[in-house]
Amino acid sequence: MVASGQLKGIPVKTEHTGNEVGCVVSSFIDASGALQCVMEVDESTVEGSIAGGFVQDGIAADLSLGYTVDVQHSDDRLRAGYKNLLEISLVRKGARRGCHISAFESPVGGVVFTASREDTWGCFDLR
Repeated sequence: MVASGQLKGIPVKTEHTGNEVGCVVSSFIDASGALQCVMEVDESTVEGSIAGGFVQDGIAADLSLGYTVDVQHSDDRLRAGYKNLLEISLVRKGARRGCHISAFESPVGGVVFTASREDTWGCFDLR
């Protein structure tokens, strides 16, 4: 999927609902074997601006894939077959470990790397 460029253009949503707020620009597998995606959020729309703010403020700290599964029947059993990726969502808490937003481009310039967050509130200094 990554090697063939199938992720490019996949819609980005917020919490798997509503309008698209952006799309996947590119994807790659990093040295640890983890999937990394570069996404562009259209902050010229109300939804995109809010979603971008959620990422910048650490409220949307994770990613989640929205997909359908081709279910096959064989020998009186159901088997999961091909997964069809529908969208990638910016979410408060992802269903799987390690699906964190690792960086974003700041509106004032430059890339901001997020700290490894164990919970949504981990980005705030609450001392």
